[in-house]
Amino acid sequence: MPSRLKSVNYFAATGLPLAVVRIERQEAIHTHTHEFSELVLIRAGRGVHFTRSEEYPVSAGDTFVIHGTMSHGYRDTDGLRLFNVLFDARRLGIPLSDVRQMPGYHAMFELEPRLRSRGNFRCRLRLSMESLARAETLVARIEDEIHARAPGYRFLATAEFMRLVGMLARCYEAGDAPDGRGLVRLGSVLGFLEGNYARPIRLGELADRAHMSESSLLRAFRKTMGVSPIDYLIRLRIRKAAELLCDDGTKVTETAFRVGFADGNYFSRQFRRVTGLTPGEYRRHARYRIP
Repeated sequence: MPSRLKSVNYFAATGLPLAVVRIERQEAIHTHTHEFSELVLIRAGRGVHFTRSEEYPVSAGDTFVIHGTMSHGYRDTDGLRLFNVLFDARRLGIPLSDVRQMPGYHAMFELEPRLRSRGNFRCRLRLSMESLARAETLVARIEDEIHARAPGYRFLATAEFMRLVGMLARCYEAGDAPDGRGLVRLGSVLGFLEGNYARPIRLGELADRAHMSESSLLRAFRKTMGVSPIDYLIRLRIRKAAELLCDDGTKVTETAFRVGFADGNYFSRQFRRVTGLTPGEYRRHARYRIP
């Protein structure tokens, strides 16, 4: 059974769910999982990265995200140097804002990890040497802030992490790997939905953005996300509604209209289907989390 790395061993000392582990010589390591996510930045050398169902060579510039429940390890390492940026996105609470409208963000931080966990998926971002140097600089700044612990270090370390996420998202969008381009097309659909969820959206409109036929988009979207684009849109609207219900005193009907539902009763039914609660119950019990 894979070992499990505990959050307390990396985050407890600072109270910040963000840490950098600099490895100057990565030895072979058996499969393990984490209670957090891991952004891997290969700095030099080579080796084989493996999961329960897949393995592939890695070398300088390779960058990928492993979410906590996925087991992975390394073997056949040769001078392998890397940064592991450990983070708990839920606890870190960074304001994603319009980064969720970036196709590269969805591709790298959501779609790739989702597909990698299912096996038979080797795609990852390969940074140019110039971009690798920029990424290393940002990671080193995070590391320095956490090490120095000067007043404001949690804020500044988090800010540098946000810059790193944004930079990698843009690099992903600029890549030309075939599998990566496919994920960017799906990411463009997710990003478009994030920015336009409150207005009517047709399937054909999404297919045009992805440069796919409607049937191809439906098939690819279901395979990757597990739901249809329309069901994803409904869930996205429900998440946005939940934020409004927690943050202000907007009436339920007005909340429904603001997130794109034309019918308050339909909104309430869908809200209960997704969350298990009515909008009113959710407002009273805001500790419940959207699935």
